Amino acid sequence: MSAKALEGKSALVSGASNGMGLASARLLAEDGAAVMITGRREDKLIAARDTLRKQVPGARFEAMVSDAGKSEDAQAAIDAAKAMTGKLDIIVSAVGRGVYIPILKCDEQDVLEEFQLSFMTAFFMIRYGAPKLEKHGSIVCVSSTAGGLPCAGLGPYAAAKAGLEMFVKVAAMELGRAPIRINAVRPGFTRAEGTEFMFEDPDLLKDFNEFIPMGRAGESEDLARAIRFLAGPESGWVTGQIFAADGGQELRGFPDSNYSLDQIYGKDTMDAYRAGDLPPGEA
Repeated sequence: MSAKALEGKSALVSGASNGMGLASARLLAEDGAAVMITGRREDKLIAARDTLRKQVPGARFEAMVSDAGKSEDAQAAIDAAKAMTGKLDIIVSAVGRGVYIPILKCDEQDVLEEFQLSFMTAFFMIRYGAPKLEKHGSIVCVSSTAGGLPCAGLGPYAAAKAGLEMFVKVAAMELGRAPIRINAVRPGFTRAEGTEFMFEDPDLLKDFNEFIPMGRAGESEDLARAIRFLAGPESGWVTGQIFAADGGQELRGFPDSNYSLDQIYGKDTMDAYRAGDLPPGEA
């Protein structure tokens, strides 16, 4: 029997308590990697680890409670992942969420929190992870269609993801001779904790499904396959790329998001924002 593609490799997956991070951890392990998963909530993280151990019997999974948005936590997770087998080959930064919020409703803290979650988590993995990776190591970050295409209501999130995509390209350029490969996947409309409310709205889901060329929204498994590809030897000549896995959504962009914003904040409030005004009671 031939060896698995990732036999002997070790991986760290942040944001792996659910969604595409969890699915990515499973796929990496199925191909032979030992995997350390991290997340902020201990109960969800341990449940995820136990699920993975059942799904991939014989694979090595460890879990560490860690806030990937904190420098010290990120560094500790990287060190723990390397200590697991004595080497570290793959890092997947899967932390992130998209919050619909009109620009005129944002304050400084909203923007800083979005950048901390959607940009700095990946920055820490690259900045502190690259020196700990083996030669020919791979780092995979998660961006968003919003990083390249505008969508009303996603201002801070889109800006953070756009910054992430350029940072990935610059990091890949600087570390190419290491040699360390750095890429990002760009999900489109995908089922996740932060989008579950959208999947519960049949009209909104129908709009997206009709808008996406392949006729359906994404699932965690769709993105995990792309992450697994970029993490492994099959993509050994690929670096600095933003890899869209979105059913073709970026060919068309986003459906009109005003319906969603009206549902979240109320039509009168959104009409005021769209007119460049603040609703009564907002300063």
